[in-house]
Amino acid sequence: MAFLVVALVLVTGLCCLLLVLVLAVLRRLREHETRFERLNAATDEFAYYDGAELVGRRVPGFAGHPDAAPRLVGFFSVGCDTCHEQAPRFLASAAVRDTSAIVLGSPAEELTGLLGEVPRLIVGEEGDTLAKAVGIKAFPTFVEVDGDGVIVRAAVDMAELPAAAPAL
Repeated sequence: MAFLVVALVLVTGLCCLLLVLVLAVLRRLREHETRFERLNAATDEFAYYDGAELVGRRVPGFAGHPDAAPRLVGFFSVGCDTCHEQAPRFLASAAVRDTSAIVLGSPAEELTGLLGEVPRLIVGEEGDTLAKAVGIKAFPTFVEVDGDGVIVRAAVDMAELPAAAPAL
């Protein structure tokens, strides 16, 4: 009989311990649920990036001849799927206008391979510095730079920029 009493006390104690653990886990789950609700409420609003806010800014190192046609500069990021999709359109534009591509991140080999025929390709720290100096917030971003290095047009899609006339 004493054996049954000891077994009953141990089982009751084990059940109480498990009940306390389950209640603690449930309380913790409720805390995390409220945190996730706050995070979702904060991220539901998508801030649209308007490339037009870049117009008038100067791109360091891109000042040249004041009478030159606008140069197209593309800012790409290695981890950006849209950058990989837009790269062929950008490359097609390189055939008819003066272009430069700036690739941020590493390893940049895949993206630089897609942009290999662009006349001026900037990769690495210099590209990071240029993107920060201009104020690029989204990738890809395409800007037209006049002869003084000032941005005259900006867009996040190649289709938003007017096509250049073929070079004569």
